[in-house]
Amino acid sequence: MRDFIIVGIILGAAPACLFNPFFGVLMWSWIAYMNPHRFTWGFAYNFPVALVIAIPTLAGTLFTRQTNRRFVTREFALLLTFWVWMCITFYHASQTPVLSDHQIDAQADLVIISKVLLMTFLTILLTTTKERLRYLILVTALSFGVLAIKGGIFGLASGGHYRVFGPPDSFIGDNNDFGLAMNMALPMLFFLGRDEKNKTLRMVLRFATLLGVVAILLTYSRGALIGLGVVLAAIAVKTRHKMLAGFSLALLALMVVSFAPPAWSDRMGNLFAGNLDQSAEQRLASWGFAWNLAKEFPITGGGVETFTPQLFSRYSTTEMPGGFASSGPHSIYFQVLGEQGFVGLGLFLALLMSCWFSLRKLRRLSRKQPVLEWMEPYTHMFEIGLLGFMVSGAFLGRAYFDLFFQLVATTVILRVLCRQEIESLAHEIGEDEAQPELLTRTPQAALPG
Repeated sequence: MRDFIIVGIILGAAPACLFNPFFGVLMWSWIAYMNPHRFTWGFAYNFPVALVIAIPTLAGTLFTRQTNRRFVTREFALLLTFWVWMCITFYHASQTPVLSDHQIDAQADLVIISKVLLMTFLTILLTTTKERLRYLILVTALSFGVLAIKGGIFGLASGGHYRVFGPPDSFIGDNNDFGLAMNMALPMLFFLGRDEKNKTLRMVLRFATLLGVVAILLTYSRGALIGLGVVLAAIAVKTRHKMLAGFSLALLALMVVSFAPPAWSDRMGNLFAGNLDQSAEQRLASWGFAWNLAKEFPITGGGVETFTPQLFSRYSTTEMPGGFASSGPHSIYFQVLGEQGFVGLGLFLALLMSCWFSLRKLRRLSRKQPVLEWMEPYTHMFEIGLLGFMVSGAFLGRAYFDLFFQLVATTVILRVLCRQEIESLAHEIGEDEAQPELLTRTPQAALPG
């Protein structure tokens, strides 16, 4: 029955995506993050749900007039350049004999990344109003909210003795990946739940926020635990009641220490005691390999999917503890360094910092201009989401995560909508009157490009 329901929803939505491509963006986000087809057991499990939605969405975009015309910002240019650079490093690796062993996997992975980036650019193009932005973030937050509720209830019902995983055969199927994604989504759930006017929806979002914390803890991921601490601290700093938030965090920490199952305490105890288990030693070995490979190919790196046993044996100075089968980059930063070289790492870091500074400038601007007040909660949730990605991602090789690309896209969208709001206000009250306050100082200082 589940198979027929999911496939029926997808096939029924496809025509609507053609005539309303923004609806296709919402459907794509739902599929990408919640992965509803992975909760079936029959023919729908491997049904090409994303393709069925993406094709009519792309076709509909070619004919719609409701698009952002001036979307080229610094973040857009950096993201596009990063995409082009990945293609260049792939070509270089395919022409370099020592790097030729992983080109089949690299091509398949690059195709997947390119599809995600194409839909990311469509998201920028089609999210033309603050109402559409709200729908996009609600769909994203609720998709992760369902997974948070499901994982949190499972974890509590099992007494925390079993790890919480994401949907199988998805980007977030692994417990570490799921912990990273939930750290990025938690700020959306919190700030939407704080400001939502619909009482029922507000309760659902707040419930998902609480169970999201539980789900992250029960992934047994140490990187996710560190990221959760940073994310919760950042949320506490940005709340109106900082003393109460601080007390709640201290109480949460006490409850975790007091009631955590022995297996969880043992795993996390090694982290805080500074003891290196096999997993930690694998990380150090992978990071050393990435550094050595980048020194050999400093400009281009080894291309996508370069963390292979053959290359590891050639460029690593240490053996991989436990064998290479279960290893990987173990860090978004060393992943990009090894795969894209120092140039790619520079682009990646520049993209992160550009989003960070743009969001902070947008927040300062929103506090000065009443017409932009609605932007402030979005700047908080996107900024903390990026923080969760940067912290948890330091221990996980998920540099090309689609939720990260969406955070970049929504930063671009906020900048575009900010410019539209300012220009609309200037038109209403007269350019001469608005220019000292809005047209001269604001766009050039806060929204360059």
